[in-house]
Amino acid sequence: MRKEKVKPGKVVKGAPSGFVVSLAIHAAAFMLAGMLVVFNVVKKEEKKFVPPKPVDRPKIKLKKPKVKVKKSSKPKSTTRIVTKVRRASMPDIQLPEMSGMSDGLVGGIGGFEILPDLTEISVLGGSQTIGNDFKGTFYHLLYSRNGGGITMDPDQFMLILRNFARSGFKQSKLAKYYRSPKKLYTTHFMVPPIVSPMAPDAFGEPELESYYFFVSYKGKLVYKEDIKFRFWGIGDAYISVFVDGKHVLVNGWGSRLEFLDYWQTSDSDSDKFYLANQLMKVGDWIELKAGEPVDMEVFFGEWHGGQVSAGLLVEVDGVDYPQTSKGGPMLPAFKTEDFTLDQLEEIYKALPRGECTLTNGPVFRDF
Repeated sequence: MRKEKVKPGKVVKGAPSGFVVSLAIHAAAFMLAGMLVVFNVVKKEEKKFVPPKPVDRPKIKLKKPKVKVKKSSKPKSTTRIVTKVRRASMPDIQLPEMSGMSDGLVGGIGGFEILPDLTEISVLGGSQTIGNDFKGTFYHLLYSRNGGGITMDPDQFMLILRNFARSGFKQSKLAKYYRSPKKLYTTHFMVPPIVSPMAPDAFGEPELESYYFFVSYKGKLVYKEDIKFRFWGIGDAYISVFVDGKHVLVNGWGSRLEFLDYWQTSDSDSDKFYLANQLMKVGDWIELKAGEPVDMEVFFGEWHGGQVSAGLLVEVDGVDYPQTSKGGPMLPAFKTEDFTLDQLEEIYKALPRGECTLTNGPVFRDF
């Protein structure tokens, strides 16, 4: 029999084929591993490259100039703060006491916190109440309650005021006439001579005529101790004061007083001493018990245009007052709260100096 020859397996350069395959696989594995190593090295290189940037940023020397600026500015800022404190406590607060004006400005500064809305400062009052004040209502007798026109003349106008006062200030007597919806609250009745259009304007009624109007204020009169006192006052064109059911003072110009005949002064010092643009009337004595409030109402206004003013001062029984340059007593203004600096500025714009004092005297409240 003939033997078949067995063909030997193929070789590459003398190596068996299985060896070649194994070598190829290992080569591929090494290549892949090499690529991964390179990729990882590159990634690691990138991660190491990023951190130096934030490390370099803090090295920018910006903190040193800031520290130097603070050190050099600290003494100056400290000096300014101390200067402000001294100015507030020494000249503004202590000066009135040194000049014999009591502690009015001290309480006045506190008034800024009580009356925060300083955008509506007016001698006729402000739009916010502090509790111990008088609420003011503006009446215009040329218009009805619903805004219709009313025929009016000076005598008729004064007769309406007379009837209102003689009724004990009953609001029902004015029911048919126009009243402004806006109310003002005042702690004093120191209205130096101002042009009459300023009154309706203060109550948000600038379009109304500046005559045949008046303002009626209502509130409580109280004091922390027993006290006996009386008002000295003026009113252009008129003023009427009603306390605890009694008329205690009336004043006005010339013929106006002929209509306001429900009260007459009994003191010989009436019509002797000026306050602003008018001679003062001296009112009746009033006695209050400690902490016991009584009703008090005041009205004043204009009848035929021009100026309007009002002023109430207080004379406490048994107190000796210095004299003014005209020989009258230097009386303090009536108030239920110390005047703020802004109020003093507004009042002194048109009030002559040396006729009264605004920064001392009793404050009519129960504390």
